Amino acid sequence: MKLGETVEVVIEKMVYGGDGLARIGEEQFVVFVKDSLPHDRLKIKITSLNKKFARGEIIEILESPNRIKPFCALYNACGSCDCQIASYDFLIKQKSEILKDIFKNIINEEKIFPVIPSPNDKFYRHKIQYPVQQTKNSKRILLGYYKKNSHDLTNIKYCPVQIEIINEIAQFIRDNFELDCYNEKTHQGLLKNVLTRISSANGDILLTLILNCEESDFINYESPIFRFFKKITTQFSAIKGGFVNFNPKKTNKILGKETLKIIGEDFIIEKLGNKSYKIGATSFFQINPKSAVNLFDIVKENIKPNSTILDAYGGVGAIGIYVSEYASKITLVEENENAISMAYDNFKMNNIENFEILEGDAKKHFQNFEKEKRTFDYIILDPPRSGCESEGLKAIAKLAKNIIYVSCNPQTLRRDMSLLIEIGFKPKFVKGVDLFPYTHHIEAVAVFERE
Repeated sequence: MKLGETVEVVIEKMVYGGDGLARIGEEQFVVFVKDSLPHDRLKIKITSLNKKFARGEIIEILESPNRIKPFCALYNACGSCDCQIASYDFLIKQKSEILKDIFKNIINEEKIFPVIPSPNDKFYRHKIQYPVQQTKNSKRILLGYYKKNSHDLTNIKYCPVQIEIINEIAQFIRDNFELDCYNEKTHQGLLKNVLTRISSANGDILLTLILNCEESDFINYESPIFRFFKKITTQFSAIKGGFVNFNPKKTNKILGKETLKIIGEDFIIEKLGNKSYKIGATSFFQINPKSAVNLFDIVKENIKPNSTILDAYGGVGAIGIYVSEYASKITLVEENENAISMAYDNFKMNNIENFEILEGDAKKHFQNFEKEKRTFDYIILDPPRSGCESEGLKAIAKLAKNIIYVSCNPQTLRRDMSLLIEIGFKPKFVKGVDLFPYTHHIEAVAVFERE
């Protein structure tokens, strides 16, 4: 096989990340093909090649029994959705097969449960982060998503996977924002991103403008920014609070450390099941609330009543509060100050008294628990996409007989599962939940007990 060579392949399966996998020749050499589906027969060109695998792009679709027309007109120009070329039911089956592939050599296949579909596969996104650009000559403002594998912005006028009012708000910003927008090549211009959070419970919205300036320089822009927020909140009564976040660094991170309220309320209220949550402008919270209920139900169903629970990486208390009726006491560990403040309010708002919140580095708290010989009936882990640090995980494992691991990356979950097995825990099952329809992302819950 050579770089640039054209070959015919049949796609065997979909892998995590969204590519199709095919095998070539007697050696069954692996090639990954983007925008392909299982059972596709394709003519492809080899675009990259190493000793272990190749990558190819489609030159001609010879046969594709499961392919459909994308429902979004901008699908090929927008990098937000990975896969709209198949039905939702078909994609859920592929995600279930991907989970089996990832975990089959580490846990009995009958304990790898199918992915639970999202109650809504469209209009499910309740948090939207739009990068902003401005055209060179006309100075027209563009809001949208980057094209795949690029920083070329697609101006999104209508997105069928997000709440519809966001389209109207985005257009209002295009038409009414007075100041200039950020240019990442020159690092000039003020408005970098627009962040919108909307409640599925009542439609209330928080709007945040991410600015390319220090908080100390905001005095130069305060009047036009306040004027803009006054205008947009008059036009859209659903916008309950307006904020600016300061991020003058050259970074891929969207948010800076400092956020300032300009107008309105500090938070909106979201509901999951019978629990209510205050969510701030920059709070981490599930973007698909109805599907999050399915996720949290798995956690709650695997906790016995009257248990002591450690909610590690607890954020604003989302999972801990959801399972609180099964707890004799909940201990939440979190290092983000804003999240901790919101967590206190959320526990009180739900009339929960049997809780404590510990601020600071989670790993240090775990080590302190060990020194104090303090244990828990259950530990709930909901780490970032990178998973748990091995030292932290080893410390956690000494504190409880039961661990419930909520993961947004099944590959790092598998890595951490291997370590937990090594130190004496048995995985009872893995179950997937689809929080991001038409993308490759899979949320998963794994339940462990000490052998």
